[in-house]
Amino acid sequence: MYTRVNRDFLAGLACLLIASLVLWQAYAYDMGTLRNMGPGYLPRFLGISLAVLGVITMVFSARTAMAFPSLNYRALICITTGIVVFALLMRPAGLFLATISLVYLCGLSERRFQPVRLGMLALALCGMSYLVFILSLNMPIRLFPWSF
Repeated sequence: MYTRVNRDFLAGLACLLIASLVLWQAYAYDMGTLRNMGPGYLPRFLGISLAVLGVITMVFSARTAMAFPSLNYRALICITTGIVVFALLMRPAGLFLATISLVYLCGLSERRFQPVRLGMLALALCGMSYLVFILSLNMPIRLFPWSF
């Protein structure tokens, strides 16, 4: 009997890998107690939780008979480029222009490029990012290149 590797199995494996790295780093800190938590308490709890979820995902992946799909290189390149451009533009150009460039670059990964739809999505994301990060959390993020 052989097992087929599918997306769910690989996702569970990735969760286990990340959880092991988190737990490896967290053991350098003091755990503390439940009443007086130390700096290593939350990372250990999150690492163990992620490992449990990874194992559950891998167990339930045995039910699906899907084969691993082929890799979409266009989406991989466009989305990775969008994230890198967003990170590079965030400080000099501000949140507004960085978010618009991110949405349009990620939109190139689709077969049909829809600029009007992407523009509406970009404006909605800019508005939500402004409300959450600048107004609610008071993070020192520039909205436009000419602002503060």
